[in-house]
Amino acid sequence: MNGFSVVFAKEIIDNLRDRRTLISSFSVSILGPIFFVGLMVFVMERALGESDSATEFAVVGAQYAPQLISYLEQQNTNITRVEADDPRDLVMGGAHQLVLVINPDYAERYQRGNINTLMLVHDSSELSSGRRNLAQLRGYISQYGRIIGNLRLWLRGLDPSIATPITTQELDVASPAARALTILASLPYFMVLVVFMGGFYLAIDTTAGEREHGSMEPLLTQPIARSELVMGKVAATSVFGLLSLLVFLISLYIAVPFVPFERVGMALEITMTQLLEILVLSTPLIVFAAALLTVVASFAKSYKEAQTYLTIVVLVPTLPLILAQLMNVETTLRIMVVPSLSQATLMSDIIKGETVAPLHMLTSMATTLVYASVLAWLAVLLYRRERILG
Repeated sequence: MNGFSVVFAKEIIDNLRDRRTLISSFSVSILGPIFFVGLMVFVMERALGESDSATEFAVVGAQYAPQLISYLEQQNTNITRVEADDPRDLVMGGAHQLVLVINPDYAERYQRGNINTLMLVHDSSELSSGRRNLAQLRGYISQYGRIIGNLRLWLRGLDPSIATPITTQELDVASPAARALTILASLPYFMVLVVFMGGFYLAIDTTAGEREHGSMEPLLTQPIARSELVMGKVAATSVFGLLSLLVFLISLYIAVPFVPFERVGMALEITMTQLLEILVLSTPLIVFAAALLTVVASFAKSYKEAQTYLTIVVLVPTLPLILAQLMNVETTLRIMVVPSLSQATLMSDIIKGETVAPLHMLTSMATTLVYASVLAWLAVLLYRRERILG
C-alpha cells in the first residue's frame, strides 16, 4: 500500500471508532429532513386544517344583519354570537381566533343602498386554522355582496354584467414541483450545509486534533510524502461529506411524501434519478469543502480554535444561498463559476424537474474541481512547513 492509502485507511478507521465524530457528522443529515418535513406538516395542518371542516368565527352585532347571518349559516360555518365593547379583546385574549363585527347602522345603510363595511378581527401572527377561516369567511361575504349587488341591478332593469366590464383569467406556468419548492426554498441550502458539516469534525480531528494530542509529529516522521499525507486526509474528509449527503438524500426521499402538498395544489416527488443527479453534481463540492476545511483547520492550534475558524468558514458559502433562493436567482453560466451557489441553483432546477443544461452542469463541476485542487495544493504547502507542528 502506498502512503495515500495508508493515511486514508487510518483516518477512516479512527473516525469510525469515534462515536462523537459519527454523531456530529451525521446528526444533521439524519434529523434535518425529518425535522424540516415535520415542521412543514405541522404548519400546513395548523394553517389549512381539514378542507371540509366548518368555518368557525364569532359575530358581534349579529342582530343588525339577520339576512347576512342567515346566509352565512347556510354555508359550512360554525357561528358564535357574542357581545363585546372592544372586539379586539376577544382575539387578543384568545377567546376567539376570528371575529366578524357588524355596525349598528348596517340596516339603515342597507336600505339606503349605501356601502356597508364589515370588520374582520384576527391575529395574523398565529399559525392556526384562523388563517383558513379568515379566507373562507372573506369569500362568503364577498359572494353575498355580489348577490345583493346583482339583485339591485336586476330590480333597476340593468344587466349585472355591466358592473364588471373587465375580467381576468389566470394562467400559472409554474409546475406543481416548482410551487412546492417555494415552501421548501431552503432545501438546497440544507444540502450544501450537510456537505460541509459531514466532514467538519473529521477535518478538525485530522489536523488541529492531531496537533493537540501530539500525534502529528510521529505521523510526519513516517516515510510518506507530504502530498500523499494531505491527499489521504482530504480524501477521508470527502468520504464523510459524501456519506453525510447520501444519508440526507435518503432521509429526504423517505420524509417528503408525508408533506400534504396536494392540499394546496402542489406536488413534489423526489425520484431516485434526481437524487443520483444531485449526488453527481455535489461530488466536486464535497472535495472542495474537504480541502477548504483542511486548509483552515491547519492554522488552528487546538480543537476549540479549529471549531471557531471552521464555523465561520461554513457560514461564508452557505448563508448567501438563502438570499439567492429568496431572490429567485436565475440559472446562468456566470453563476456556475461560484462554488456552492452553482450547486444550490442546479439542485433547485433538478428538484423542480426542469432540464439542466449540460454546459451549466459541466461548468459548475469543472470550476469547483479547479478551486478544490488549488486548496489541496495550498494544504500540501502548509504541511511542508515546519510550523505545521505548532
